[in-house]
Amino acid sequence: MYDLVIRGGLVVTPEGVVHADVAVLGGRIARVEPGIRDPAAQEVVADGLHVLPGAVDAHVHLGVPIAGTWSRDDHRTGTLAALCGGVTTVGDFTVQDPGEGLVASIERRRDAASSGTWSDWFLHANVTSVTPAVLDEVPLAVASGVRSFKVFLAYPGMRIGPEVLREVLRRVGAAGGLLMAHCEDQDVVDRAVAERVARGLVAARHFFGSRPPEAEARAIEVLGGIARDLGHPAYVVHLSSAAGLRAALDARRAGARLHIETCPQYLLLSPRPPRGLRPEHLVCAPPLRRTRDRIALLRALARGDIEVLATDHCPFTSSQKAAGAHDFRRVPGGLPGVETLLPLAYDLALRGALPLERLARVLAEAPARLFGLEDRKGAVREGLDADLVLADPAGETRVTATRLHSATDCNPYEGRALRGRLTAVYLRGRLAAAPGPDGRMEPAMGRPSGAYVTAAHDPASRSRHHDGTP
Repeated sequence: MYDLVIRGGLVVTPEGVVHADVAVLGGRIARVEPGIRDPAAQEVVADGLHVLPGAVDAHVHLGVPIAGTWSRDDHRTGTLAALCGGVTTVGDFTVQDPGEGLVASIERRRDAASSGTWSDWFLHANVTSVTPAVLDEVPLAVASGVRSFKVFLAYPGMRIGPEVLREVLRRVGAAGGLLMAHCEDQDVVDRAVAERVARGLVAARHFFGSRPPEAEARAIEVLGGIARDLGHPAYVVHLSSAAGLRAALDARRAGARLHIETCPQYLLLSPRPPRGLRPEHLVCAPPLRRTRDRIALLRALARGDIEVLATDHCPFTSSQKAAGAHDFRRVPGGLPGVETLLPLAYDLALRGALPLERLARVLAEAPARLFGLEDRKGAVREGLDADLVLADPAGETRVTATRLHSATDCNPYEGRALRGRLTAVYLRGRLAAAPGPDGRMEPAMGRPSGAYVTAAHDPASRSRHHDGTP
């Protein structure tokens, strides 16, 4: 007898949509095929519903210090928001103190989540204090199950230059890891900021031109050139511009094994705030761009040039954002996003802007594969964790901060009416979130049951993970 059978749903896979039943045993998917007749302890009729893989948001920041304050979602509230939005696994980042070793930063970050998480989670290691001793720890981190490392080509105090970038990528690649990079050229940013300051244009509404697309494109050119020279893969986080996209695709054509991530805000938001919000609410880096950038990125996501859709979730309250209303240099940068990731992408799919099979790939299969989780996560497939989302294409979801679970009072998508509605979220075969009496998604478990997930350390599989093929 199976623990659970979901009958008659439209199962969404990277290859297409199939009408099938899904049987679950021991927290894993046991069978995916039409007409499963075996009995189950629980049966769910999913006629007319899409059965989606639980989303993997590979880019979230939970409880991090920025601009003299802290982002509002910690591991508990951030993963609750994730789960209620159909994100069953999140990729968080360590925060490396000056001089701190990689392994110590990983252990400290794991301890920070010891109170419990609602979704499953894994870690990327920030490398912001680069020393020979830190680089010597890269193989130890990979062996411990943390195989992705992030560097910054921007921000005073964290940025690294081309030669250091080359050495970090060499060491990470040699250990079988994947290097992630925040790509903005700080010199270009500094000039743009200085020009605005000299003219007195420092109110929050002037922020969006202070980090021009040229900064992103130049940094990607540097990263791509080094990746091509070394033959190791690299991963561009939160791509925001058409110029950056061109630079990344040019690097690929030149032989770089370059992976690309973008975020919903760069597909859907403009610098003009929705009703009830102010410009400072939308400050994030890279900044929101123009219509032509959004169109270029959405098309690239739909055709497969951009492999991963993640959020860079890093929320702040209105009062925290207001600190920089009159000086954008003081605004803590970041937006909420983890709870709206899947609903926004599902809306795009139902409107025809993103094929449903692409949704399954960019939200689940690709991030699971790239970060070494494909033995457990990423698809509605036999043998994987039964992380499943049921979604009603005939329903509707209205985005409003008061109905979401993030510990912030504002949301950049406020008031949007989205096609489709989530009706159930399963984490490892257990009902984890479902609509409450008022229709708001609520946790269905009595306590957080998320698990820390480590990347598989399988040298033979590295080419599968990091072959640079979308």
